[in-house]
Amino acid sequence: MTMNVSNRLKEETKKSDSEPPCLNITKLGIVSRNYWDRFENGQRDFSYILPSVLKLMDDKGCDAVLFSLFSIPDRQSFNPITEFKGLKHVNAVFLEEFKDEVKGKVNSKGKAIERERGEYNVYHKLSKKWDRHHFEQVFGTLTGMPKDGIDEFIKNDMPKRIMGNCCVLLCGESNGVKYSKENKIVEDTFGLREFIQKKKTNIILNPIHDRMTRFEMKLKRQFLSEKKRWVISVWNKGKKDKNGDTKDDEKPAWMVFFNGKEVIVEPEKHSLGVKVEVGILSIPIN
Repeated sequence: MTMNVSNRLKEETKKSDSEPPCLNITKLGIVSRNYWDRFENGQRDFSYILPSVLKLMDDKGCDAVLFSLFSIPDRQSFNPITEFKGLKHVNAVFLEEFKDEVKGKVNSKGKAIERERGEYNVYHKLSKKWDRHHFEQVFGTLTGMPKDGIDEFIKNDMPKRIMGNCCVLLCGESNGVKYSKENKIVEDTFGLREFIQKKKTNIILNPIHDRMTRFEMKLKRQFLSEKKRWVISVWNKGKKDKNGDTKDDEKPAWMVFFNGKEVIVEPEKHSLGVKVEVGILSIPIN
């Protein structure tokens, strides 16, 4: 039996059984890469460079590190938490599990699926011990969404995403605010921004799989950042269009807004010896 969209949303919101940590992010490391590039371990994920990137961010005084999605493969031979030993400042790491080089699957347009998203993990340090809070992406677009879909998401799933002074919207979940073609503005039609505002959370982390090029996405991030909030979106480079051309540009693979205005975060120079893009954002305490 095929599960309808409404029931699927309800099932997805039940998949997190861990308590959200109470984080206080003041200095955030932002990390991206081209997901076609293979590293020395033969993989296209962050596993090879995870220890060196975390050390770099720790040395810079970051207390949290946000990676673009398709972060770490779901494989028994690698457990990210083993790489967190010795970190002095970093006490939260945001990573998505995924399956790389998926065989025999196609999307709705009949195109082969290269990689498949999985569980989202927030690793956080409790005293001297690391723990994991986890959940899954619920939706990516409003297309096909039942009338009560966003209501269910806000009611059942968003409380699990509120983690102290930050919350997480995964990829296209930022579409929970809607662009009005009639009014030419973004509107909080479903109350998503209002919910975040009531929780007094001033940082929205928005890790993304691929660069989103539609003009509405920038407007939605800008809108979500109003009333003195930060919105940090980071994605992977390497997405190709139907002609096989990449959709990257020369700008870094992230976008940051605060209080309705874009904040430029320049890539950090590093000597890691690998193709990885890193940025650091200092967030003043309110």
